Amino acid sequence: MYQFIARFSAMDFIGTIMDNNDRFDFFETLINTPTPTGSEEAGMLLLGKRIKEKTGIQPEIDIHGNLHAFLKAGSNKTIMLEGHCDEIGYMVEYIDSNGFVYFQPLGGIIVPLTAAERITILSKKGAVNGVIGTRPPHLMSADEKKKVAADDLKLLPCDIGATSKEEAESLVSIGDPAIVATGYRKLAGSRISGRGMDNRAGAFAMCEAFIEIANIWGNCSAPPPYNVHFVASVCEEIGLVGGKIASYNVNPDIGISCDVAFATDAHNGDAKVVGDIKLGKGGALAIGPIYHKGLAEHFKSTAEKSQIPMQLRGVPKGTGNNGWALKMERGGAAVVQIGLPLRYMHTPVEVVDTKDIEAVIQLVVKSTLSLPRDFDLLPKQP
Repeated sequence: MYQFIARFSAMDFIGTIMDNNDRFDFFETLINTPTPTGSEEAGMLLLGKRIKEKTGIQPEIDIHGNLHAFLKAGSNKTIMLEGHCDEIGYMVEYIDSNGFVYFQPLGGIIVPLTAAERITILSKKGAVNGVIGTRPPHLMSADEKKKVAADDLKLLPCDIGATSKEEAESLVSIGDPAIVATGYRKLAGSRISGRGMDNRAGAFAMCEAFIEIANIWGNCSAPPPYNVHFVASVCEEIGLVGGKIASYNVNPDIGISCDVAFATDAHNGDAKVVGDIKLGKGGALAIGPIYHKGLAEHFKSTAEKSQIPMQLRGVPKGTGNNGWALKMERGGAAVVQIGLPLRYMHTPVEVVDTKDIEAVIQLVVKSTLSLPRDFDLLPKQP
């Protein structure tokens, strides 16, 4: 179903590899594109179009919404590159008689942060703007001012400007997704902030890695040692849904998953819980019981030889990302999990460092290209 349909001349190949000036322009467009859980279509179309333009590979979106792109090498071994493309958000649950809209969460919302936010509801008729208002401080008692933001979404009505239930229902419908209306914002140096870096940043990194691998191996005279299958998955935030489905259907031998990881340099007390992970120091390679020791060592040695910045994080058990899905579906792939350091996870102001994104791309590319055809995934035998 997925075919590698184009070959390039040597000059085309050189031009493709050198033309990286648009990489983060594209990333800005992706971050500014809403992809709440269950409504990732616009982001998938952007990623798919980029893959097609940069490699000639024709991607496909499956019935669940996962984006697939396949470099078919004729090998009996497949590497799956994966990053989920959904972001947390809201879903319209109820409209009251005055036209106020009430939400349920899509994923792990920090409810008090919703207060005083601008909201965009992605209606079938188009984007509908709203705000989550709060009472004026003048009308609050001293005790009420200590807790301005409610901790329950049913106490946070969204005002879309409608004057009645009928008017509101003419604009939005039950089940419509919504997001906080914030976007890509450059900070000092190489750092950027935005909504939904979790995990459009990881999906973007794996997409770019796939593009580089496809262009290099697609121009080799000898057949590549591995098929490479890229997946941008859906609905990770509500139970690893797309990752489980894709892992089962692709059934890879090796799975390389990239999701965001907690950067603990803004709140140092967290380092004792989830590791000492800093922005600007490279991706964070997961080390622990569910991750393949031999592949982890290969990634570590590749980083050292290629002088790619990389950090280590200890992960003692299965976690809520698609590395776990890759491990648990069918016979289970040999899994590598790379964390992209992220500050302020599951807020509208998540922060990443573009140097870390670039480091993750190069780590995945070089580790994949240098993985021998006969790399032994099995442990020592009795």
